[in-house]
Amino acid sequence: MRGLKKCMGAIGILLMAAVGSASAEIVNWEYSVQSQFNTSSGATQFIGVGPGTADGCESVASSLISWGACPVGSANRSSIGVSDTPQSGTLATNGAAEVANTYTHFNRVISSVNAKLSSAVISITLALKPAGSSDPFSYFSFESQIKFFETLNSTADGPCVVADGALPCSDIWVVENSLNRNFVYEGLEYVVNFFPGAVLSPLPDEVCAAVSAPTNCLGFTTAEQINDAMRFYMNVTYAPPLVTVAGRVYVEGSSPANTQDDGNTVDPGSVTQVSLTCTDPTYSAGPITTGADGSYSFSEVPAGANCSLTTTPPSGYQAAYTQQGTTGESGTPGTLNTGVAGSTGVQTIAISVPMNGSTGSLFALRPMTDMTSATVCTPNPAAAGTAVSCTTTCTNAGSSTALNAFCSIPNASGLPGAPVPACSAGVSDLTSGGTITCTVNFTMPQSGSISVTGGTGADNDSNGGSVPSAGNNPSITAVTRPGEGQVSTPTPVPGLGGFALLLLPVLMGLGAFRQHRRRSDGGTD
Repeated sequence: MRGLKKCMGAIGILLMAAVGSASAEIVNWEYSVQSQFNTSSGATQFIGVGPGTADGCESVASSLISWGACPVGSANRSSIGVSDTPQSGTLATNGAAEVANTYTHFNRVISSVNAKLSSAVISITLALKPAGSSDPFSYFSFESQIKFFETLNSTADGPCVVADGALPCSDIWVVENSLNRNFVYEGLEYVVNFFPGAVLSPLPDEVCAAVSAPTNCLGFTTAEQINDAMRFYMNVTYAPPLVTVAGRVYVEGSSPANTQDDGNTVDPGSVTQVSLTCTDPTYSAGPITTGADGSYSFSEVPAGANCSLTTTPPSGYQAAYTQQGTTGESGTPGTLNTGVAGSTGVQTIAISVPMNGSTGSLFALRPMTDMTSATVCTPNPAAAGTAVSCTTTCTNAGSSTALNAFCSIPNASGLPGAPVPACSAGVSDLTSGGTITCTVNFTMPQSGSISVTGGTGADNDSNGGSVPSAGNNPSITAVTRPGEGQVSTPTPVPGLGGFALLLLPVLMGLGAFRQHRRRSDGGTD
């Protein structure tokens, strides 16, 4: 009687795979799987094969390999078989397992002179396609080698290795290596897992040693003279590769300003915080602080995830533009967004993470400043028919350069005669304290006053932006006619001199004293 060690080693290779650009993960699959023994010459090996039938009879077929006493089909023969094949149905990615096949060891008493199976090869053909699609099946072929090591376990040869009290000694079945295989479908890598239905637990060290397996080997023990069937299952799993998402936050420093990253020397980095949140699958990281050059990098991001990078401009800065990094299946540079210019709120870049990661997601900032205006008209007041000239002076009152600053008189077309103002050309970079002007001339009408409105702004104006009527950008001056809208000044009247004013209290006091005495004497002077 002999114990049996079954070692399943993964030596197969993926023979065919559908390779393409990365796409969305397949949720459900239609599948077909067929398993059989490889019957080609040399695929099955026996130990102790002699001439003729001196060693018994060996038989190799696609569904059963047997050895032992002759003739084939007699009682004292051991064998291994594969059944429950082919199988077909539906598999959900990362979902429940389905039946793949069943392997059975028919363990019988054979003579010590009989040849013993040493190894065999199982060929597995798997067909997959997205469930419900009209796509053709893609076929994947695997070959796995099964190794058998028989150990004597008669009590005459020593104590049983498996101390379970069974006589003859129980056999040992150890599974070595995995039957899992990777395959690529439309650019995404999946794993098809073949595994036994019974839970395999680590065996005791002495049991593993008996079959020359490493410690903590996985397997089980079975008694002799039984048919030991083990059903195998399969599932498909997908774990996206983990990649890096990187980019930079910087202050746009080119002159004139552009919409590209010209490096830290020209576009100095901004030390701020960036966060990453993803769905499909869910993942989040940060906020992390950018480096001195404004660079940031998130590692171990699931490829294929739909992600958002976010940051908020630091105090004193606003967004200039954002540049979407490499994104999507092709991993090409994404969209430039200049519509965020002037925003001080949260900035967002959305990307679909390519299989090899994403780079070049850029947050460009610019410092804020403050443009103000003042409008002065001369003469003012002005009589009817008088030529009036009004000038609006626009000043960069902030500490940073004003970008695309302008000066204007927005209501010029509504002034008498609809004059065209003469204004300084817009200045792409107006330094701190710099001024530009706008002048308009008109003739004072016969009646009423005239209001002249000046306005200014800049792309990075912190109080009003590029809107001449917003924030502190506007200024208004009313031109009046003489006598209209003037504050009247009282006309002085003749009065006492300074000395008389000093003498007046004395005279008033003397008069009061004399009046009192008259009343006291009851008479008159």
